[in-house]
Amino acid sequence: MFAKATLLALVYASAVLGAPTPSGPSDAEILNYALTLEHLENTFYTQGLAKFSAQDFENAGYPPWVRGRFTQIARHEAEHVRFLTSALGDNAVQACEYSFPDDTPQSFVATSMVLETVGASAYLGGARYLTDNTDYLTAAGSILSVEARQASWVSSAVMKNQPWNGPYDTPLTPSGAYSLAAPFIKECPSSNAALPVTTFPALTISKTSPAEGSRIAIQYDGVASDGEKYVAWLDGLQVVYTTIGKDGKTKVPQDLDGTVYAVVVKSKETPKDETMLSGFAVVQFPFDSRA
Repeated sequence: MFAKATLLALVYASAVLGAPTPSGPSDAEILNYALTLEHLENTFYTQGLAKFSAQDFENAGYPPWVRGRFTQIARHEAEHVRFLTSALGDNAVQACEYSFPDDTPQSFVATSMVLETVGASAYLGGARYLTDNTDYLTAAGSILSVEARQASWVSSAVMKNQPWNGPYDTPLTPSGAYSLAAPFIKECPSSNAALPVTTFPALTISKTSPAEGSRIAIQYDGVASDGEKYVAWLDGLQVVYTTIGKDGKTKVPQDLDGTVYAVVVKSKETPKDETMLSGFAVVQFPFDSRA
């Protein structure tokens, strides 16, 4: 069982993190894609911290240092925006208009954890394309580690859940990561350069923290597709597939840990633009120390 799981992990890693094809996105396209996500995070923290005071966080049950740390994260995201904008010069995309559904400090915290986790996955999956300038690759790796640390801090210190998801983090393709950011984006400047992504219909799952073995409803507004449809569950470097029944439900797999990404696909190939039928959804499987 271990050997099979290890083999599947290596296959997925090679497929997602392998050498880019000649037709892959350019460095500038990937940097603008990263800047688009950083603009979103930067605006999220700027607006959220302006909306929720220190007293609001205290009233919600958080100690004073929690908001202080979020202020530090906000500075990190602002610096990421500054760096990427400087690197791209006149080609840099501008910030969009956003809509964040956070009406309490608790929902702000939950959204922060998702954005930081997706940010780390986006850099992990996108860095493979930075082949023209190794300095950009180094910078992307540096930002990636910060995003991962921030996600870990929010999950463990603030939400009192696990500090990691497992031995591997999960890489996401540009289209995959963007599909998780898109619901927060209302409109972008028409002058912004096109991003190297394909847009997909949003995926809705009836329970975002389901029990293993339970059946959950899957919904998305996509073009009808003949044949079997599956939910691909991305957990670290492994992908687990479950069939979607005629009732629009699927069975939640066993042994998924932490933050897992789910997407509807039309084949049991490594999820990519050509096989995806929906955008991604975030599904949570919190776990304790198991000591």
